Amino acid sequence: MTGSMRPRTPWLDVIVLCHNRPLDAQRAIASVLAQNTADFRLTVSDNSSNDEVATMVRREFPTVHYVRRTPMLSAMQHFNHCIDDCTAGYFCLFHDDDLMAPNFVQVMQQTATAYPEAVALGCNAFIEVMGKLQASPSFFARHVVENIHSAKNLAARYFSRAQSGIAPFPGYVYQRSLAGSRRFLLSGGKYADVAWLLELARTHSVVWIRQPLMTYRMHEGNDGNTESRRDRLRFLGYLKRNRDWLGEGILQDYRCSFIYKILLKSQAPEERRKRLLVGQSFLSRYRWARYGRLDTYQSLLERARVKKAQLP
Repeated sequence: MTGSMRPRTPWLDVIVLCHNRPLDAQRAIASVLAQNTADFRLTVSDNSSNDEVATMVRREFPTVHYVRRTPMLSAMQHFNHCIDDCTAGYFCLFHDDDLMAPNFVQVMQQTATAYPEAVALGCNAFIEVMGKLQASPSFFARHVVENIHSAKNLAARYFSRAQSGIAPFPGYVYQRSLAGSRRFLLSGGKYADVAWLLELARTHSVVWIRQPLMTYRMHEGNDGNTESRRDRLRFLGYLKRNRDWLGEGILQDYRCSFIYKILLKSQAPEERRKRLLVGQSFLSRYRWARYGRLDTYQSLLERARVKKAQLP
């Protein structure tokens, strides 16, 4: 009977993760609701320490599904709770300070249909820094769709000396069945999102869409603007533990660009002088060693090819 039929489960769960930014969240939610397709379900997941987001949602979006996380969770716990709540075939953990293009869901659905084996779909983005739109997108690519078949290749796109940008984390859409029981490491720190993506890429491909489908906003409140040496070292430990499938080259590239160069640029006190000397010694050895690696030249060749395919 028609009257007893259950409503169809939408293709995609979009969760807007909110934390104490009601004005930004209002813009983000409105951008999701402006999609040119209705085949998604929107949830506002409020992990705030105050009631400002709750008040805004009740006033501006009274019909939107709203969930308040009490007591307040850590960022990784919040991600994991949202994943647990999803029932659609795909889900997106969108951030409250970014903006979704009107064709985001449509293009993601088309790409998921074309690449059913992909566990995650990432997209390009326009970059806004302190309110100013930048000339270049988040990444450059040769192909309309980049099909990344290994965690090692994905890691190279993040950390290789010849990398050409990355797909922003908030724009990823995940296939729930392929993600399975994998969740964010609670002890992973602020770089746990990269570890999560690498773990997913160990068994399934990851797709990057060259077309910008969102605006990634950099502002004073971004967590990414705050340097955490402890978390960088924590992620270095992750790369060390998994060097058998990520490769020694990725580990060395990360040490060079994300550890030692940062240490050497900092105004370190006298007691750290010895550590910096060790870092300088590492960089000297690294510069010579990398020219003996085949993947160095492969990366440089790929970067040259990518430059020819830059978006207008």
